[in-house]
Amino acid sequence: MTVDVISMNKLGEVFREKVVSKIARICFTYIPVTDVRRSAAWYEEVLGFKPDLVFDTHAILQPDLQLLRTDSPVVQNMVDGRALPRTAYFTDDINGYHKYLNEQGVRTEEIIEEGECGWHFELYDPDGNRITIWQASL
Repeated sequence: MTVDVISMNKLGEVFREKVVSKIARICFTYIPVTDVRRSAAWYEEVLGFKPDLVFDTHAILQPDLQLLRTDSPVVQNMVDGRALPRTAYFTDDINGYHKYLNEQGVRTEEIIEEGECGWHFELYDPDGNRITIWQASL
């Protein structure tokens, strides 16, 4: 798809060399939260992120997650009345992880099979941010 866009924009190899090739990796995924310390503890306990720095205004967790305090409830982008996920992660044991989360009282949705793509389910952090968990079918 990127190649099609580059061709359509007639930017081609120059664009690829000067722009696309300069992106090395993801730095952070930013997630808005109303209580940074509570959320940092939740992301550590539920998703296994390790806090590097935790302040009242923001937190940096590894790998590659930053929580930013917002003064108002989190606004979600919606499609067909459903919140879009903030981010998605892979697991190699979707059933076991889903069961564990439910036992811990984490708000989750049912596991959905997506044919050759695998399986996924949604979970929600304390502020209602939607997070997708995937397991590839391979």
